[in-house]
Amino acid sequence: MTLTRRSLLLASAVTPALLSAPSVRAAETPSFTPPTKGRPMLLSFNENPLGLSPAARKAVAEATAQSSRYPFVRVEVLRKAMADFIGGAPANILPTHGSAESIRASVEAYIEPGVKLVVPELTYSDGEDTAKKNGLPVVKVPMGPKWSIDVPAMKAAAAKAAEEGPVIVYFVNPNNPTSTACDGEALLAWIREKPARTMFLVDEAYAEFADPKVFRTTTGLVKEGFENVVVLKTFSKIFAMAGLRLGFAYAAPKVIERVKKHVAYDIMMNNCTIEAALAELNDKDFLKRSKAVNDESRKILTDCLDELGLEYLPSQTNFVFVNLKAPLKPFADRMLKEENIMVGRPFPPALEWCRISLGLPEEMKYFTEKLRAFRKKGWV
Repeated sequence: MTLTRRSLLLASAVTPALLSAPSVRAAETPSFTPPTKGRPMLLSFNENPLGLSPAARKAVAEATAQSSRYPFVRVEVLRKAMADFIGGAPANILPTHGSAESIRASVEAYIEPGVKLVVPELTYSDGEDTAKKNGLPVVKVPMGPKWSIDVPAMKAAAAKAAEEGPVIVYFVNPNNPTSTACDGEALLAWIREKPARTMFLVDEAYAEFADPKVFRTTTGLVKEGFENVVVLKTFSKIFAMAGLRLGFAYAAPKVIERVKKHVAYDIMMNNCTIEAALAELNDKDFLKRSKAVNDESRKILTDCLDELGLEYLPSQTNFVFVNLKAPLKPFADRMLKEENIMVGRPFPPALEWCRISLGLPEEMKYFTEKLRAFRKKGWV
């Protein structure tokens, strides 16, 4: 059975702790308190530990007064704001209920007889899950050195699949769970070639955390008019809106119209979600602060990993992928039971690697103290 975040949450023994834990940090600068069994430290879901910006929290509170009204007009304001943020036009934007809906709709929009989905062996599962639910064959391409996405191998696999029928290529860049960015120049060049019967879905959920010297976005291709690519975005990560559910697809108008047929309504979003997103999109200081806090937390963690001699991949996200050189489960179980800290779930075939989400700097200092204690006990 494929292990997804949803099946894990439903089956996990720690679900009661999650349900009982306070889920909103209301202060502008969240204060740190040591984790408890009822309120574990969640270094497991790649969330923004700052929570909603003060402006977004205020907008949500005020939006409740409009709960009796349909959101038609405000959705169009949001669509324009999304377009301005990414550098396109409203006709390029399809708002969705979280990125999960845009991933599902984009895959389903390109289902044709004989179509196959081509994915890296180790990546976010929603593309593959959607394909399997629709009975599509999935071609998994082995990873390159250090769990990198092997773009030439992906290209070769897609070309071979295209000899038999249409192909959907699903990329997550920067990738989850590995935290690394792929060879962006190679990916851009491949899409520019417009390979026959091939559609590219590029999930850029973590782009705002990445170093622009390392990461290359595919959004420019849409602006240039390419119709063989959909860029998928989410408000769950740097925008701190994982619980409000918002994402969008960015593509050529012709592509957007095709994908739109596979969502219920793109004009029926939640009023509170709309207003929170508008506040966040206009709050450049909050986004800048979120990245700065993430960078600080990452350094605290990687400095400790360097000290302990633990291998990790160069992170371009809000998590770090760490090589334990031992099975993950004992480490994760001990972190939870001994220290009330949740770390990432298993990601086959990297069963000795641990995805550690980045919390507040104070949380990462606390976590690294526990990691050093684990070393002294011979547990890591």
